[in-house]
Amino acid sequence: MNQYGKDTKLKPLVTVVIPNYNGAQFLEEAVLSVIDQDYANKEIIVVDDGSTDNSVEILKSFGPKIILFESKNRGASTARNIGMSKAKGEFIAFLDSDDVWSRNKLSLQIKYLQEHELDLVYCHGQEFGNVDGYNFFHEAKFAGDCYQYFKQYPGRAIIDMGPSTAIIKSSRLAKTGVFDPTFTGPAEDWDFFRRYCRGGKVGFCDQVLVYRRNHSHNVSNRSLKEYFLGNKRALRKMFAEDSEITFSERFSILAKFYFISAKSFARSLLPLPNRT
Repeated sequence: MNQYGKDTKLKPLVTVVIPNYNGAQFLEEAVLSVIDQDYANKEIIVVDDGSTDNSVEILKSFGPKIILFESKNRGASTARNIGMSKAKGEFIAFLDSDDVWSRNKLSLQIKYLQEHELDLVYCHGQEFGNVDGYNFFHEAKFAGDCYQYFKQYPGRAIIDMGPSTAIIKSSRLAKTGVFDPTFTGPAEDWDFFRRYCRGGKVGFCDQVLVYRRNHSHNVSNRSLKEYFLGNKRALRKMFAEDSEITFSERFSILAKFYFISAKSFARSLLPLPNRT
């Protein structure tokens, strides 16, 4: 029996890693969405990345329901890496401190992962809270050998909505590596999942299990220039690490990336639609 009062003998331990930096406004709701999961055998590690608001006070109020680590402000990638280095679970799940989960997220994903003998499982996601009314649905589309799609769709989020949707096998991290702390913001997720998916088996649950909050300070609101530079760097890192990508393939991938980026910049110059 564990602290949740349920028999967990047949359930693998899942470590949930939550990085937080000045997320006090939404932090309690995010953590509660993990505590309230119908999957009992879990540990919740929250890494506070040098917050200057009252985040730590909120986190300490949860007592032994979470494991709290405090660190200097070094970015979300380093915070996730600290959490993963302390993880005891056979599987690791991630949640950004401004997102929330459906109550059955862990149970459905672990069941699917085990039944299909996968290395990574993710899911559909839904945005909410956007004052402009654009709360996009994110459909999981890619499965199987997903590494090919990182080359086929350069800069596109293959594991859509990033870490908050994903559960991974912790044993593969020794081979694939953790988050690259030199990436701060755009492309840090793309780079990590690109490496993790190489040689791994990927699947997704055909349900919305994650809700991403739109607000002025989250990474999704970074500028197109930041996304362009981050993704460009991530592509060049892929070329450096994968000697099997030929020169002609590199040229094709970069050409596609520049074309897609140019279209995005052009669309950003168009006037917003009239929503009155």
